[in-house]
Amino acid sequence: MVLVPPSLELWLLPTGFMLIGAVTTVIACRALLRDRSLRRRGARAEGVVTRLHPTRMSSNRSGPSTIVYYPVITWTTADGRPMETEGHIARELHRNAPPGTPVTVYYDPADPSRWTLSSAGTRIYWLVGATGTTFALIGVGIALVMVFWGSSFEKCDGGTSDYSTSCP
Repeated sequence: MVLVPPSLELWLLPTGFMLIGAVTTVIACRALLRDRSLRRRGARAEGVVTRLHPTRMSSNRSGPSTIVYYPVITWTTADGRPMETEGHIARELHRNAPPGTPVTVYYDPADPSRWTLSSAGTRIYWLVGATGTTFALIGVGIALVMVFWGSSFEKCDGGTSDYSTSCP
């Protein structure tokens, strides 16, 4: 019994879903683990939002573009180095902390460029990870359907009767 459907091109769909889902999940999990590690083991500093850096995001369609803002935060490391860093997550203006807002920064003392905010968007990482996992599971589901669908056709092809009731 052969478990591969007649056309190998059909395997591109589930493979694509699984690859996109796996890569997305890995990226989200790495970001979550990095932020968790910095919050638990990193140094802590008090910072302040000094300004919001606007960025234009346009859709692929010819529709209007949206302006989102990255917070720019200034803070000082424990050894006295002044830092100015741009947030990792862009948000609409009304969803950002306004300039002058104090924030808590967690950072790696050996490499202060590795940092996170106490209010970093862990929800977005969870959402991206869940979406990636869903894509991967959809790919696995499609592959399983193809395997069982292909094997049922193989059984039908082996029969001598054109009026088989067990074939789809």
